[in-house]
Amino acid sequence: MMGSKCRFYQNGFTLLETLVAFAILVLVLAVVFQVFGNGSRSARMSHEYVQAVIIAQSLLAESRIDGSVSQSGERAGYRWELTRKLANYADFGYTSNYEQVGMSAYDVEVTVTWQRGAKERKVSLNSVDLDVNP
Repeated sequence: MMGSKCRFYQNGFTLLETLVAFAILVLVLAVVFQVFGNGSRSARMSHEYVQAVIIAQSLLAESRIDGSVSQSGERAGYRWELTRKLANYADFGYTSNYEQVGMSAYDVEVTVTWQRGAKERKVSLNSVDLDVNP
């Protein structure tokens, strides 16, 4: 059998091909996990901000009802502070117009803070409230 040629048939992948495929798989999975991790973190932070805004809006509404001047407290793990002071606008004639019709303008500010890890987050809402003078 002098003239016969030896043929080798490859059945499967070589070790090098397998290692390259696993390396590519690991890189792709790392990117996918990072994208999902960032999305989850963003969704949690967005939920916290929405919760803080809801608390601030409810406090603004409550301050209109009870006419409180300054308060602070905690609600659902969020610290809040409400300040209400007589508005002093530099616009010509409007402040005296309010007083002529028996009303007072108040600047109302609600600040809601919470802790996320080592960072303190904060949301502030401002409003102007008109009250009828007694």
